[in-house]
Amino acid sequence: MNRLTRINTIWRKELIDTLRDRRTLIAMILVPMVLYPAIMLGSLQAFEFQFSRLKQQTYIIAVPSEELRLWLRTLLDTDTARHPGATGRTAEEILEAERSGELAPEAAAAAERERSAEEAARADVARQPPPYEVVVIPEPERLKALLRNGDLHVGLLADPVPSPRQVLRTTEMTLLFDDSDIRSQIAATGLQGVLARYGQALLQARLEAARLAPSFIKPLELRQESVATAEKVGGSILGQIVPLILIIMTITGAIYPAIDLTAGERERGTLETLMVAPVPTLDLIAGKFVVVTLIALLSAVLNLLSIGGTVYLGGLGEVLSRGGNISIPLHVLPLVLLVLIPLAVMFSAALLAVCSFARSFKEAQNYVMPVMIAALIPAVVGILPGTELSGPLLIMPVANVVILTRDLFMDRIDVVAMAWVLASTLLYAGAAVTIAAKLFGQEAVLFADSGSIKTIFQRRFFKPLAQPTAAQAMLLLAVTFTLNFLVQQQFAKIPGIAGTAAFFWCFAALLVVLLVLLPVGFALYTRVRLSTTFSLGGAPLAAWVAALCFGFSTWILARAWQNWQQQWLTLPPEVIREAEVFLTALMALPLPLLLLFMAVVPAITEELFFRGYALNGLRSGVGKVAAVLIVTVAFAMNHHSAHRLVVTAALGLLFALLVLRYHSVWPAVLAHLLHNAISLLPSHPQGKELVEAFKIPIDAEGLLPDSWVVVAAALTLLGIALCLFPRHPRGDWQSAAVLPDAT
Repeated sequence: MNRLTRINTIWRKELIDTLRDRRTLIAMILVPMVLYPAIMLGSLQAFEFQFSRLKQQTYIIAVPSEELRLWLRTLLDTDTARHPGATGRTAEEILEAERSGELAPEAAAAAERERSAEEAARADVARQPPPYEVVVIPEPERLKALLRNGDLHVGLLADPVPSPRQVLRTTEMTLLFDDSDIRSQIAATGLQGVLARYGQALLQARLEAARLAPSFIKPLELRQESVATAEKVGGSILGQIVPLILIIMTITGAIYPAIDLTAGERERGTLETLMVAPVPTLDLIAGKFVVVTLIALLSAVLNLLSIGGTVYLGGLGEVLSRGGNISIPLHVLPLVLLVLIPLAVMFSAALLAVCSFARSFKEAQNYVMPVMIAALIPAVVGILPGTELSGPLLIMPVANVVILTRDLFMDRIDVVAMAWVLASTLLYAGAAVTIAAKLFGQEAVLFADSGSIKTIFQRRFFKPLAQPTAAQAMLLLAVTFTLNFLVQQQFAKIPGIAGTAAFFWCFAALLVVLLVLLPVGFALYTRVRLSTTFSLGGAPLAAWVAALCFGFSTWILARAWQNWQQQWLTLPPEVIREAEVFLTALMALPLPLLLLFMAVVPAITEELFFRGYALNGLRSGVGKVAAVLIVTVAFAMNHHSAHRLVVTAALGLLFALLVLRYHSVWPAVLAHLLHNAISLLPSHPQGKELVEAFKIPIDAEGLLPDSWVVVAAALTLLGIALCLFPRHPRGDWQSAAVLPDAT
């Protein structure tokens, strides 16, 4: 039975057992299918019901004098909002018409598109105020005290009492209310509407008396017209809360299977039996991980389906739009699901690793809480208004998924940003998976006592190894990628440093620290042999010849590819301007410094880390092909340029081939150095002289004749052939076996 068959058997068995668990089914199916309608529809309808009930109550208005009470009582009784068709009639005529039934009943106010249910409800109260009772409280301080105690709902002060005979005078009125009391807010909002309509009618009368048109006092009329599409408005409403719910529900779906397959096994006493089965630990954890990930993804799918069903079938779209021209963009749901897949993988692995330490179901639930909090903090950052998917947020775990999901709901699809989010989340997911596999196989974790768990982190308990483990390699890949991105962003923000020699010194120091000192220090701490970890051994002549083939040819092929790519993937103007500014600053450096910063330092540091530490660590756990692919993608992503992604990945593939075949990193360093150095020479004044001295026919656009491209392709193929068919291959790669001593 091979590995895939074993993993297939394990995950199918675990999945069946998991689906029999009632708690898992509740978390996976019942919660999204029931809670979404209950939360989204129920809360909105409950809010509207409560507000409607509050509108039917009678509210008490306090005024300081009997004269003001009579004036206000008359105003409330004759308010045109309650009596459509009463405009122009006197108060006595309105009351008489109401008693005789001549006036039409209250008509529903015209529907207006409000930004939220609360705003719509307030506007509705202003249009149709609730019933009022007016009382007299002569002392203003007592009036405020009663208002604070909730015995009154709103107070009105006026000096003097308004009158239509006050032709050119303004009456100052003060509205007192308790902003912390919803009843006081409703009473004040309704009274504001009444007073606003009275003020408008009074103004109209004054203008007519002065024989002036309303336009006399309104020289400008400002109108607002939103150009947002109906789908964008609907997506904006959903994007305010749905991404956060999706994150929470995806994690929730993975919690119970992760606990059951780790702490649950230990609590039932079946873990030890499982571990002595003739199946490698890696296969066991792989089978369990597949189950947890599947449950998390199923939970994500059900949540998305529940959202779609709630919006269309449950009538959420009509509730949210309130009759306005709003459409919910459900066609983006497949893209949202695509974004959630790596997130589900990452949290499944993290939960599996965390729950492995727990000795009981209850203890595992306590361990899960920090993971939930760690996920919610960046998620909340992501839903803050105005956050954009740029800068550090582009690679911040969880936050980038939340922002991207919100943008997708608003029909803003940025392919480059989406690729960054998916790639970085996949990298974090890969690190989480390998760490989970490593932890689950630890004897200290299996028997989970506080004393033995400490041995996982103490150097004296590390076994000497020839190469790092896959978990260590993935961990450093994720850490260096994040730190490299964030620190470079901070460098660029330092005033006056961009484009100077100081910036390039900082850049070189960053590469040395992150890609050399950090992995060397980590290797020393974990007792991993440096010579085999970084492939520091010598190389045969064929390896150097292959490196020269790559170094002298790939820069030509890269230029040809970039020129062809520009025809169908045009660089944005701002990217071109930034590249030109950076290139101008770079070419102002002396040639030796230029080669040091852009050829020597990157070649040594990147090869030692990517083709040394990372490649050797990953191949011990995931195999040659998967290790090369992961390192190649990580190497390409680490250059932070989507338009050079293909070229960088191809170079990483060739350099990895060199190291894999000859077990030495130095030929790859040479090929990398030559590629970078020769690529820069034609753009530098001193380097151009060298190019002319060697009679390299580069035209004004930096391209070479087709014949040179053909020769370069032949050289590259020769280098590949030397890697694939060496005459005297060196001994096979030394596995990550335990050494008698290290370093």
